[in-house]
Amino acid sequence: MGDGEWVLTRRAALVAGGGLIAVLAGCSSSSQGSDSRIGSGRSTGVEMSYRDSRRLTGTLNGKSVDVTARMPQGLGDASGTFATEPVDARWSIVYHGLSDMSMVAGTVAGTLAGVVASLSGTFKLAPDFLFESGTITGMAGGSPVQAHATNAPGESSSSVNVQGDYAGSPFSLYGTLSGDLSSGYVQGTVAGKPFKVSASGSSQIVDLTGNYSGPPDLLALIVGALLYFIG
Repeated sequence: MGDGEWVLTRRAALVAGGGLIAVLAGCSSSSQGSDSRIGSGRSTGVEMSYRDSRRLTGTLNGKSVDVTARMPQGLGDASGTFATEPVDARWSIVYHGLSDMSMVAGTVAGTLAGVVASLSGTFKLAPDFLFESGTITGMAGGSPVQAHATNAPGESSSSVNVQGDYAGSPFSLYGTLSGDLSSGYVQGTVAGKPFKVSASGSSQIVDLTGNYSGPPDLLALIVGALLYFIG
């Protein structure tokens, strides 16, 4: 492969994993500033299962989820429905083309829970491929997205803090994975509303549970980030 075409293996993706969590979980893809779903204070129940590294089914606040996406892959796509809204999206995670492999790029584009988004991130790696920092930019629902991710203490080298502004609304997230890739969680606030979504896997099944207030497309991104590593 030539420069820029080196696709991350799962092990390399793990140590750079904070970056993927940042690009997937750090950016919502619907307007939070004017979304009444956030201001309502309603908690959304998360009850989902991902089976055979292929299919996610379950419910979000009683609405059905059925998405097909093979994990983990450096290049992949997802299709189906999330909270009854369409999903048709693609992602990539690739080496950015430097000889020391110190930069990784990630992109997500397509329809997520009925909203069109195009997000990209560039992530700097420290020695031994440990995640150091990253920036995320793009468009979601026709509005600009900007965020910054930094390494954070946690259960593994893939723990990150993500802070940014989306369509005038601030968000602050923390994501971490266990060192053996058997569990992880993302928690934080979106427009001042706290949430936590946890994932744990065994025997080709990953279960996701938690409480969440916010638009379904943001949760779709968070779930995708967790499944990339644990699935």
